[in-house]
Amino acid sequence: MKRLAVILPYSEQHIENFTEHFKASVQEGEDLYYKLVFIKQKSNRPLNKGKLFNIGYMLHKDKFDYFCFHDSDLIPISYECDYSYEEKPISLVGMRNKIEFGDQEKVQNFDDYSLPYDEYFGGAVLFSKEHYEQINGYSNEYWGSGYEDYDLLFRCVVRGLSVRIELGKNVSKTYGNFNGMNSYIEIPAENTKIKNATNKSFSISTWFCPNGEPPYGADVDSNRCEYSIFMRPGYHTGLSYIHGRFLKGVIWIRKEGSNEREPVLIKVPFQRTTVWSHIGMVVDDKEQTLTLYVNGKEAGKKSYEGQLVEYLNKPYYIGVGNPTTTHWRNFYKGQIAEVGLWSDTLNDYEMELIFNKGIVNNKGEYVTSKLPVGVWNFKSGYDDITFDMSGNGNHAKFYNVKFANKSLKSNTERYLPYRRNGAYGYLSSHDDYLNLENLTRTKHDRNGDGPEIMTNRKTFNKKVGANMRDVDIDGLTSTRFRIVNRQDYQEKHEIIEVLI
Repeated sequence: MKRLAVILPYSEQHIENFTEHFKASVQEGEDLYYKLVFIKQKSNRPLNKGKLFNIGYMLHKDKFDYFCFHDSDLIPISYECDYSYEEKPISLVGMRNKIEFGDQEKVQNFDDYSLPYDEYFGGAVLFSKEHYEQINGYSNEYWGSGYEDYDLLFRCVVRGLSVRIELGKNVSKTYGNFNGMNSYIEIPAENTKIKNATNKSFSISTWFCPNGEPPYGADVDSNRCEYSIFMRPGYHTGLSYIHGRFLKGVIWIRKEGSNEREPVLIKVPFQRTTVWSHIGMVVDDKEQTLTLYVNGKEAGKKSYEGQLVEYLNKPYYIGVGNPTTTHWRNFYKGQIAEVGLWSDTLNDYEMELIFNKGIVNNKGEYVTSKLPVGVWNFKSGYDDITFDMSGNGNHAKFYNVKFANKSLKSNTERYLPYRRNGAYGYLSSHDDYLNLENLTRTKHDRNGDGPEIMTNRKTFNKKVGANMRDVDIDGLTSTRFRIVNRQDYQEKHEIIEVLI
């Protein structure tokens, strides 16, 4: 008989309901013996589920064969909820939905049940003792909502445990080929929506593939020091690839009480790892920040004080700074594809979605929560006109640009957990449920936990960027705690309070 310890972060709100329901739903027999271990955190800091799971494991590892790390606000409600032993790490949650306790008796089908995201490795996961030791348990560095389960999955990946590997689909686009001498696309600012787009918060996104790099610095030749990708001219606002192999995002502002204009710019090194790259810029005029994104990830951020310069009827240009002047023309040499403009602030997750799926997904739906002012994907047009695909009528005129279609982004590996088909009911508040549903898209959540999620996201991204090299030093081996109270609960189960 295999002995299972179910480790649960303790919650007075759910413990009795969970215990009674679990006893009725999960039957012991010749192949299964289980014990519920409720762990309560004594600390003024936000909940650290990873550390509590580690503590529960450490206190019971000598008496049990395998472990289930389980949320106490998640209850099994379908026959497919299976807690039997498995050789590989596995998620028990195949789908979930928000319910009130007692409503599980009324559920007739699971049509409204789903996963918050494909990589979801939380809620209820099974590990053998050997495998949990191999990954050094959970990370101890996630306080509050989110990302301890993402981290757990990547620990499995780097330690060679069984996970599913899924290949992402190619991203193919029609692109414009710019010759670096007289090729460009002009987008007139003829209607109010696009004319005023850059007066307040706005966002830009595009793919690009430069041919070489600009040959001179600005001190040598101001007309050939940059490859302008997307610009609004005068005091140029937009995106460019500049001499020295840097990507640049720039806006212009006026200080309060002054007519002087000054630039706010971000310049980041550009080391090409693929043929095509994605670049985006988000201006949040409410928070007064400029953020640059490269390949779906934040590459730089800068604060500013002042008012954005208004460009009135100035056009937008793709592939040039300004073709009508004698300086700062900066024609682009290479390819550009799928340019998008929004008169609003896009979030981190939206830039990542654009990088992974394009502005429009394979179902023909925008991946962003805000509708774009203009989308120029170069697929349709007539004579020297390329259509604005946003439906706003901001059609563009092209000069000496040739168009073709190509795969911009090759297959990439995505890691997913093995998963059983159980349906689970989520008992906590609707706000908590929505926070989990929107974990990877959260900027600020409904309960004020947004900063925790953002901090945890940055912690996770830093770990992944370092190839999870800290697995040996962050986990079971670094778990420190003191038991405050330990008592039996309903005969065979246990409640433990710990100071961490």
